[in-house]
Amino acid sequence: MNIVNLRDFIFNFNHSFLSIFKIIFFPKGSSKFSIPSQNKELLILGNGPSLKELLNSKKAYLDKKDLLCVNYFGRTDEFTELKPKIYVICSPEYFTKEEKEDFAVERQRTLDTIAQRTTWPMIFCIPALAKKTDFWNSKFKNHPFIKIFFMATAPIEGFPSFENWAYKQFLGMPRPHNVLIPSIFLGINFNYKFIEIAGADHSWLQEIYVDEDNEVLLSQKHFYDKQAAKQEHYRDMSKAQPMYNGGSAQTRKLHEVLEKFYYTFKSYWTLKRYAAFRKVSVVNITPNSWIDAFPKKAIDK
Repeated sequence: MNIVNLRDFIFNFNHSFLSIFKIIFFPKGSSKFSIPSQNKELLILGNGPSLKELLNSKKAYLDKKDLLCVNYFGRTDEFTELKPKIYVICSPEYFTKEEKEDFAVERQRTLDTIAQRTTWPMIFCIPALAKKTDFWNSKFKNHPFIKIFFMATAPIEGFPSFENWAYKQFLGMPRPHNVLIPSIFLGINFNYKFIEIAGADHSWLQEIYVDEDNEVLLSQKHFYDKQAAKQEHYRDMSKAQPMYNGGSAQTRKLHEVLEKFYYTFKSYWTLKRYAAFRKVSVVNITPNSWIDAFPKKAIDK
């Protein structure tokens, strides 16, 4: 065994061992689950700005596909028009016990809107951590059309064979640093055979700015924005709970922002390998997307 193979073995062994602890101690998600549909095609609708073109002029492309939407999509007009089959929310501000008031207001508004406007069967996928909050139960537990699926969001890493086994058992997933990661993961595990990704621009690197006070700002653009997106501080929501007692969440340093992006794009390569293991085709139809893991396709062709 050469030095490179030995290094990789030690890395995978250590991460597999740590992942076992995560499986044991992280909140447990729902068990195996299959979407009640004969359709094997899933189209994931990310909220990137490029989605506007698809919805405005190429909406016919969405016909006869199961749709998955994320985050604030439920507050758009397209939500009730397209009637997505799956809805995924993974953002930590939705289930931290103490949060800044503006996050609490946005969460309340989003969930109220989803609960009120959903009049068709829909699977609502949220982190297993949400089991501990009565807020979710009060909104969706007895909803006539919404079925909740709790995701085990433990970040699983290690030997590829170990990762594949844990993923298939819904024990965890690749690091979910972006909502698109659990969305693709669930599409694979819900037994879709062909998955397309739209609205996944992921062009954040060209939107980063460091001001004169060395604060990192980032402009995050969405297809539903009525006005031009503003550059805002990139905050660390993992530290939100203790930080919200007297102020805002802690802002991230530049290397922390880039690290988050690193794990995001790395997770897509992990999903590419897992999709191949499950014999699932994942294609990115987002024009000019920065995701380099999945093959790209122009839908005009």
